[in-house]
Amino acid sequence: MMQEKYTYRNLPIPGGGYVTGFIFHKKKEGVFYIRTDIGGVYRFAPESKRWISLIDHVTMEDLSETFPIALALDDKYPERLYIACGVNKEGAGVIAVSDDYGEHFSYYKIPILIHGNLNGRGTGYRLIVDKKDSNRLFYASQQEGLWISKDRGAHWEKKEAFPEDYLTMVGQSEDGTVLFVGCAGVTAKRGKNLRGHSMYVSYDNGESFEKLWQPQDGEMEGVKLAGLVAQRYALDEQYLYVTFSVMGRNAYVLENGYSCDGGSVIGGKVVRYPLLKTEEGTRFGQGEEITPDGKQKRTDLAEQEKNAEQRDTAEQNTDILEHGFGGIDTTPSIPGLVICSTISKEDGDCIFRSLDYGQTWKQILYDMEVGKLDFRASYMKPCYNGGHSLIHWMTDVKINPFNENEAWFNTGTGVFRTKNLLDAREVIFSDWCDGLEETVHLNLYSPPKGDVKLIDILGDLGGFAFRDLNIPCDNSFADAEGNRYITCINADYSDENPNFVVVTPRGNWKGKTKGGLIVSKDQCRTFERLPMPFGISVRLDEALRRIEQPNVNSGWVAVAPDCQKIVWSVAENINLPIDMVIVSQNGGESFESVQAYDLNGIRKEQGGFKVFSDRMNSNIFYGFGDHSDFYISLDGGKIFRQRALPIEANFPEVEFSLIDCANKTEVRGETGKQGVFYMALKEHGLWKLKYDVEKDDICVTKLSRKKDIFYRLGLGVLRPDGNYYKEDKAIYTSAVIDGVYGFYRSVDEGKTFVRLNGENQMFGEINSMEGDSQVYGRFYVATGSRGVLYGEQED
Repeated sequence: MMQEKYTYRNLPIPGGGYVTGFIFHKKKEGVFYIRTDIGGVYRFAPESKRWISLIDHVTMEDLSETFPIALALDDKYPERLYIACGVNKEGAGVIAVSDDYGEHFSYYKIPILIHGNLNGRGTGYRLIVDKKDSNRLFYASQQEGLWISKDRGAHWEKKEAFPEDYLTMVGQSEDGTVLFVGCAGVTAKRGKNLRGHSMYVSYDNGESFEKLWQPQDGEMEGVKLAGLVAQRYALDEQYLYVTFSVMGRNAYVLENGYSCDGGSVIGGKVVRYPLLKTEEGTRFGQGEEITPDGKQKRTDLAEQEKNAEQRDTAEQNTDILEHGFGGIDTTPSIPGLVICSTISKEDGDCIFRSLDYGQTWKQILYDMEVGKLDFRASYMKPCYNGGHSLIHWMTDVKINPFNENEAWFNTGTGVFRTKNLLDAREVIFSDWCDGLEETVHLNLYSPPKGDVKLIDILGDLGGFAFRDLNIPCDNSFADAEGNRYITCINADYSDENPNFVVVTPRGNWKGKTKGGLIVSKDQCRTFERLPMPFGISVRLDEALRRIEQPNVNSGWVAVAPDCQKIVWSVAENINLPIDMVIVSQNGGESFESVQAYDLNGIRKEQGGFKVFSDRMNSNIFYGFGDHSDFYISLDGGKIFRQRALPIEANFPEVEFSLIDCANKTEVRGETGKQGVFYMALKEHGLWKLKYDVEKDDICVTKLSRKKDIFYRLGLGVLRPDGNYYKEDKAIYTSAVIDGVYGFYRSVDEGKTFVRLNGENQMFGEINSMEGDSQVYGRFYVATGSRGVLYGEQED
């Protein structure tokens, strides 16, 4: 098969996703990594000050590395990198091991579930290299206990001595004589609504464990599973520091609902444990609470356990903090310097700094009130976020061990750093996400006219309209006041008038925007939200009210070439029920219920229905169902009738009606032609559907060969200086052809393909592809892990 050399570049956003942790090498300057929840691992390049992705080799066939839960470095061998990752499948955990700073990896199985996008993903460290033996690794799993490897990750065994399964972190003293473990207290709960003890210590390398002191806690009104859970730790020459949080009242998960990504946390604590030097090695002394803004309390463990029953049934502590604590760090260059971060603080999260080992604290960042946030990425600016800071999920903070003035903190939308941490007046933090593209992109569109080169529909941030492929957009899709919409599901426009664009967004978390349908008449420069069409039916009214709540899927939309007829498949979570499809004949001013009938002429009330418009005829719409049922409307979307596909085509049974990341098909209507659709149907291959309205005839053709797998597809201009409206299209696809996964282009309806990428141009999960409608050879890749990219032929 022929292969062309391609160059790939990100359309810059940047940032956009949850960075779940940092790790510096303590002995070699410039070795610095981050892990993300869905975007793999990045290495920082000090020379260019950019983040370098370590997952560009990852394919759709195994996405384990895109979901890292833990990183580990070896103090003795700075080139070594260990990653614990996995795809949320029982017994399918992966340990990726590199001996060259992440340039190449060896892979080993660990027989447990690992997934970097589960709740609690911001805690750690979960994976460490033994200080005394570089072959030995410890791993604190998410829900299957403590594990150990004695051969650098090749083989693993569970440490049965540890009493808990749901863990949050593992660490060692610098001399390697103490092993400590944090857990979520699920296996040994103290009551129906109270977790078990969280901090444990071993002085015999994990053969036995004992409880380590922690502050008093108890059941809390409105909290489903109360009790302190250790979040993160840091060590200096005198103390071990640990942050704790309690599940919040708004938590929506149970066992793993111990960090901010589970909904909310409260009751935060910061504790320090003195490091005592003995003949046997390091030992922990009596712990004490050093919580910023909290009352410091100190009792010994024996007194706690003696009064445990009384404590567990005690009245609510009125002094409890209504937030948790997440990140904490120290630096060897300045004894006594400690920083820590709050999480789930309603009025804005904080960073505290101490110069006396946590005895006293100074607030150096508090929302936009204390310290300074200097936003470099335009969409992060408060003017696009309802006047508020978008900082959230600040579960990790780190000080550069070679520069005490440089510190970093994570968020749910990228990373920030300061270069003046010790400034006595004002500490300045800036987002620093250059090269970091961790957004989940769902659908792409290359309009055939206008100055927009790409409409990008994505999770969390909503949507972008790129007029320059190499410059970040000022803002994502927003209302007239600049308040952003979030997670959009799809967009549609008229090929004749692509200035008219309809989009299905979610309303943002602050309630400044609401979900539904938004319309642009200037190719995504400005948007107007259509009024919600209440009153059609009780079921639709309930769905529309849900959609007006923050972060709820709106559905899927199709617009006719005349820009007047709009069909909206209203969502129910990730489904598009056939009895919740509505149509407008007047550009969205009013809607009515769509009627759909099966092959026997009976009204359809059950099943799914995803709508597409004909690219040429404003009276024709198409519906794709949940069992390959196919519908056609000839009256502008009012009535759809199921049509039987030709038996001889042997068309497979496919679920077309899912949305968001659950959508595993890609359907493209062909511009310039009436009734023509291309479909990538994964293991079922690549198909073409043609509907001849004059003959009322449907033709379905499989374009691919047996055993070839087609994940995604897009259509682009056929040739240099070609006419996108009048000519056939080039097909771009992510596929397995002749047993080889890659990106491919065909200019002859799938008869032959040219491969367009190399082994380090895979980019993880691919959710959508699109060809450029105006530039031959250029195409776009919507990833679920590496942002959105475009590929171009090398000169």
